[in-house]
Amino acid sequence: MGEPSAKWNLLQLAFVAVYPACLSSIRMVDGMALLALYVFLFILCIPPMFIQHKLGGYEQKGIVGLFSRYLPIAKGVGVALLIDLFLTCVYFAPLVCHFGMYAVISMIQEPYLWEGCSNAWNTDKCVENLPVTVHSQNEGVYYNRLSGQTSDVARQTPEKEFFNLQYLQITDKISDIRGFPVWNNTAPFQDIGFSVLPVGLTVVWLVVFLIVAFGGRVCGWILFVMCPGFLGTLFAVLVYGYMNLDKAASNQFLGRFYNLNFDGFVDIRTNRKLITDWEKGFSLLMNSFPVWTAIPATLGKMTGRGKVSRNLGWLLIILVYACIVQVPQLAMAPYLGNLLDKTSSSLPESTFLGIKVVFQAMPAAFSILNIPKEYAMLFFLSLFLSGVMFLSVGMLTIVDNICDSLFSRSSRLSSHKIVVNFVISFVMIVLALGAGFIHMTQAGMYYTVLMDQSVLRLRFITVALLAFSIIIVYVRNRFAVAEKVLLSIWCILAAIGATGFWLYSFIITKNIPISYAGHQVSDLWELISWLLAGVPYIAIPAAAIHSCMLHEGDCSERSRYLLCGGDEDDDDEEEPRNYDGYFPTEPTAPPYSYMDPGGQHYSHSLYPVDDLHKATYDPEMEPLNSDVRTSRI
Repeated sequence: MGEPSAKWNLLQLAFVAVYPACLSSIRMVDGMALLALYVFLFILCIPPMFIQHKLGGYEQKGIVGLFSRYLPIAKGVGVALLIDLFLTCVYFAPLVCHFGMYAVISMIQEPYLWEGCSNAWNTDKCVENLPVTVHSQNEGVYYNRLSGQTSDVARQTPEKEFFNLQYLQITDKISDIRGFPVWNNTAPFQDIGFSVLPVGLTVVWLVVFLIVAFGGRVCGWILFVMCPGFLGTLFAVLVYGYMNLDKAASNQFLGRFYNLNFDGFVDIRTNRKLITDWEKGFSLLMNSFPVWTAIPATLGKMTGRGKVSRNLGWLLIILVYACIVQVPQLAMAPYLGNLLDKTSSSLPESTFLGIKVVFQAMPAAFSILNIPKEYAMLFFLSLFLSGVMFLSVGMLTIVDNICDSLFSRSSRLSSHKIVVNFVISFVMIVLALGAGFIHMTQAGMYYTVLMDQSVLRLRFITVALLAFSIIIVYVRNRFAVAEKVLLSIWCILAAIGATGFWLYSFIITKNIPISYAGHQVSDLWELISWLLAGVPYIAIPAAAIHSCMLHEGDCSERSRYLLCGGDEDDDDEEEPRNYDGYFPTEPTAPPYSYMDPGGQHYSHSLYPVDDLHKATYDPEMEPLNSDVRTSRI
């Protein structure tokens, strides 16, 4: 039923659990939003993480396998989660590619050309000619994960960019064919003679393939080694910033973003600001900590079914995230604070939202502050390593669920697990690479933002369906009654809260056109956005119909199977659980020679005590049931 030993130990799990750090690096939150993040982390994330992680370890199955066994009608929910995760990896991989490209450029291109508006890191829109725009902290309500787009209608007017991308330039013209502004490569990349970005994306997915293709055990050890590299590079940037830059500017910036303002609790007129802050904290948590996804069950499966790993693994994941979520912001704080101090101007708030803070503000800070290029390289290298870890965990979850489904249907495939895992990994990487090439075109960044805003639109449906289904599976398992009652009620409340916030975000943004950098998409792309949002949910009825067709029997039997899974008798006849990961083998029949009356040693085989000496014979060894075996004594 499961593996004889866990693929990961708790130490490996702690190192792997830093993978969401890259998602938190592209979002800056202030003090109240950060407080909201930690409140929501322990209220809304503990029960679903505990239940999914424990079920994955106890049953040694992914999310699809859990639903297939206990609630086949909800198997489509697991498939929808895998599709959602696949789409997330598709549009996040180009950003990881950009992280790597920035790290390479940091070493081969000197960034210290700050002479007025002549700067290799920035292009035609520099500080000296920029009309400064200051936005109030209480403008806007909902900020998108990548673009930092707000839901406030007043913010829909085009804004001038503060900094352009390091090696990409945006034009003011919009192509009628694509419907997006066009990106152009800067001079160093134009001189190469071929498109570099598709090659970079291919390298990213090749690295992910080599990590995932050889199974969960190998993947765990590789990620275990990558984690110190990520933390080491990031902390090197952090220490240099606080040791060598102006501490007053750094502290002023930290005070701006980590200032706790409790006015909203006592003054009803500022409640909108309070709601905005708490919504930002919730958005950062849900977008950087994938708790309502297919990942937690797979992490539980990888750490095994031992009692210690099952009951402590989920807590370790949450504690690691709580410690790591603000490290990227703390590492960027001295550079951004000194950038504000050097430019002697107030930057637009949008500069510190979404991907702009990484792709625009940080390169400008490295250039203006004359930071050694090695530290610029280390900063983007840390983001690249964390991004590769996230893609690896995501693809491992998808591949592992697919392989489990294949192994459960074919015993021949289960005897070639390594080969099957390798082939499935190759197929999924090729599909992700093919779907991601559009993000490497001239309008690639806009396709990325389009997919990001599309996939998140209907997330409240995913949360509700997953919570309902996983609670049913949890209640049907052999756990303590008090534990099941307490955690089920807590998970229901957490799901209601998470669904409510996602529904609130959907309501206030559903009529706002998708845009980035002040450019709105056309009606055709708006329709495509809704189609992308609905693609995962097609799998829910499709998988239910598939499960119904596979089960033999009449209508009532199939209905019972869809709602209850396999027969309860099968559960009772299973081998006894051993929480140490040991699975006893089934007893085998005696060799045929023992039962052959014509055999040479038939009498000797039936009565082995004949050869024993009378003094050594013990009558207590004789069986009590004479129908099973008789003796001639």
